[in-house]
Amino acid sequence: MLAISARIELAPKDAASYIASAQKIIAPTRAESGCQLYSIGVDISLSNVIWITEQWESESALMAHLITPHIAEFIRFCGTVEITDMSIVKYDVSAAGPLVLPEN
Repeated sequence: MLAISARIELAPKDAASYIASAQKIIAPTRAESGCQLYSIGVDISLSNVIWITEQWESESALMAHLITPHIAEFIRFCGTVEITDMSIVKYDVSAAGPLVLPEN
């Protein structure tokens, strides 16, 4: 399984249009084969920072996702907004399970 964590910082003037465009890719991405989780959210402290969290069954599923028409269109859109900082990390996950919180 692969997990992706992305942090996108936008010029404040572009945050609303980025969010509107990003909303269009959520449903088709979630319907893709191999997509286990796909979520986009706005940072509650910085309204111009977007977090993207993804979980994919395999590398091939992720690569297939990156060339879909809806993602290609979204990437083209991203070229029209001012992204001031971006960090995308891919994790290769060998095991996953619930987090058990310690008792007080």
